Amino acid sequence: MRSFKPKSHLSSALSFLTIIAIIWYVFYSQTPSAAVEDSLPATEWSTARALEHVKAMSVQPHHVGSAAHDDVRDYIVTQLQSMGLQVTTQKGYTMDPWGNLANPENILARIKGSQENSKALLLLSHYDSDPHSSKGASDAASGVATILEAVRTFLAQNKQPLNDIIICITDAEELGLNGAELFVNEHPWAQDIAMVLNFEARGSGGPSYMLVETNGGNRKIIEEFSNAGVEYPVANSLAYSIYKMIPNDTDLTVFRKNGDINGLNFAFIGDHYDYHTELDNYERLDRNTLAHQGAYLMPLMNHLSNIDLSDELKVPEGDDYVYFPMPIIKMVSFPFKWLPFLIIGSGLLLVVLIVYGIRKRRISFGQILAGFVPFLGSLIIGYLLSNYGWVGIKSGSFYVDQQHGFPYNGYWLIAAAAMTAATLCFFLYHKYYKKDNVASLSIAPLFILWLVCLLIAFPVGDGGLIPGVFLPGAGFFLVPLIAGLLMVWLNINQRRPSNILLVILAVPALFIFTPFVKAFPVALGMGILFVAAILTTLLIGLLIPIIGHYRRKDLLSFIGLIATLVCVGYAFAKAEFTPSQPQSTSLVYIQNQDDQTAQWATYDEVLTDWTKAKLGESPAAASELNKNTIDSKYGTGFSYAATAPYKELAPVRVETLIDSLHADLRTVKMKIYSESVIQRLEVFCDTTYVFEDGKVNGREVYKAKVSKKALPNRWGNRMLSYYVTNNEPLELELTFKADVEPEFQFYAASFDLLKTKALDVKPRPLEQMSMPFVLNDAILRKRYVTLNRPTVVTDSIPSNE
Repeated sequence: MRSFKPKSHLSSALSFLTIIAIIWYVFYSQTPSAAVEDSLPATEWSTARALEHVKAMSVQPHHVGSAAHDDVRDYIVTQLQSMGLQVTTQKGYTMDPWGNLANPENILARIKGSQENSKALLLLSHYDSDPHSSKGASDAASGVATILEAVRTFLAQNKQPLNDIIICITDAEELGLNGAELFVNEHPWAQDIAMVLNFEARGSGGPSYMLVETNGGNRKIIEEFSNAGVEYPVANSLAYSIYKMIPNDTDLTVFRKNGDINGLNFAFIGDHYDYHTELDNYERLDRNTLAHQGAYLMPLMNHLSNIDLSDELKVPEGDDYVYFPMPIIKMVSFPFKWLPFLIIGSGLLLVVLIVYGIRKRRISFGQILAGFVPFLGSLIIGYLLSNYGWVGIKSGSFYVDQQHGFPYNGYWLIAAAAMTAATLCFFLYHKYYKKDNVASLSIAPLFILWLVCLLIAFPVGDGGLIPGVFLPGAGFFLVPLIAGLLMVWLNINQRRPSNILLVILAVPALFIFTPFVKAFPVALGMGILFVAAILTTLLIGLLIPIIGHYRRKDLLSFIGLIATLVCVGYAFAKAEFTPSQPQSTSLVYIQNQDDQTAQWATYDEVLTDWTKAKLGESPAAASELNKNTIDSKYGTGFSYAATAPYKELAPVRVETLIDSLHADLRTVKMKIYSESVIQRLEVFCDTTYVFEDGKVNGREVYKAKVSKKALPNRWGNRMLSYYVTNNEPLELELTFKADVEPEFQFYAASFDLLKTKALDVKPRPLEQMSMPFVLNDAILRKRYVTLNRPTVVTDSIPSNE
């Protein structure tokens, strides 16, 4: 019997370098080239031309109510008109179920199709930026620019589509999807729409992810997406399954919920630390990313505008496809209903393969069990190091006020977690390596992957085996599983299987799992940093049929350790604030105009010299201020407060316009306004006060479906948040039991703190920026009003100031 000769070091090195090259290509191939060509023909979509729109729309913050907001609206209208389109706007008050009131102004245009009464394709994005400091280059000037350039390109081709194409650029998306709600609920064109393509951003770079939004199944949508021939699809059904399980809030959500209209979201999340900050500017928008948005829109616009949309691409719920991208093939898909057969079949194949390997004396139960030690050991230790490593540093001064959940050095921390897992894998598998046990060592990762597919993707009734964790979209994990079984089969039948064939079979695992290592912590926050380590361990485990043959895994472990230390070192080196990665700071001047007192307040956990200049060295905790929760993305409350000098500012006025009694009900109409400009007006009322009916600026308020009570949804005591345009007053009309005396608190906010000379707030240092997601750089004026029972029944009672 001839002795087994291991693979040469050269052969191992070449296969390992090929794997590294594939991993690089996985990320490189997600987006088009960054080349920005100025001389492309008018009939081709141009990143350079789209960038001109982004630059024009992101000169300064353009949140609802700002002068720049009107400038951006006028710019978009002018651009569409210059293309020969008839442009209209739609304006009106809307209020969502959580009390976000705004007066959005949507921009609308329509390209007529050749077929009368056909269903229409809608192109959707929004033009408002987040209050108050974001310039909105990515979110969502990039989306608007993508649509403007696509429409120009389409019209330049001088082709009339079969279906109408509607362009809808909504307003007030950042406040509560108000513009989308206004369009879907009140515009007649909404009835014509069969499909929506929505362009969004939650960062300033990286690939744009396609997400399906539907009340039914996704089969026809995925079929037509594939037929459109998108060149760089970054889309998978796991994201679809997760997206359907969690709350989501894009304009497209309103189309689905209120109009039962299907659609596709295209959103990028890379460099998430730029989201809603001053860093969301023209310079930081990734050119590749913008090109990727165009690479989605052009083929989909051409395809969907020329197919029969009479069925609106709707199928019953459950008629879904598993889908994922692959090189050359682009999109791979198969029905959800195949999953039980594929899961059971792959499990049986795994058992048959083990039995076959034992009979061939290439696998043993002892070695299979031993193979669980390095795999589970790497998995557990990698999880502990990455998870508790993050827990240990996240309370540090560099991280605590970065509300995004993804810090400036986040990519290096992800790389460190991944390299830690790789180091552990190479080290432990080196310890358990024997010349002839590669096939046995390969079983543990395959069994764990199969078990994951069984637990989360196997259908049982209306759910899965684990209640609340049914993710059939993860069914494409079976593809690398089946490829892994083939690699084990090769290792059973050949002592030295072809590295070329093994690497080809490893491609599904590399293309499917590698992007998730980076994407999950970016998308869901550093609280799941450990996922990078777990996925890296799984990926290396699936590559054991190749890597298992390497005799110097100890050398790879040492290289991995060095790489880990470099990543950790660089992550800590980047853990400092600079002009390019500034510290988020906050300051608000709060004035009680009833008792004429004032306070400085901040959300900062770590005070800087800039905030200490107003709050002092030892400010008090702001617990009293947080009894009322001011509207913010993450419900953030003030951290510290200090007494401030009271300055004479324009008063917030509260006038009672109507106060009437009818039977046992009382109706009061109040007008709240200020002669000086305000951007936000919030109304607080204790939840013990219940209202039977209400109107806000002439609009009926939301009522509970069961109790029929008005304004049932409140964040703490906050009843509504009014985002003011043109300094229009708030007219609040409420009906309640006549024996009740409701107490209201009105907060009027203006974003002029740094411009008010009387308050003498100095500009921030270059290494600081305005904290996002909260009311910031603001003057907040408070008024308190109690609606005492009238002694005389009348339809008009003077102001209750």
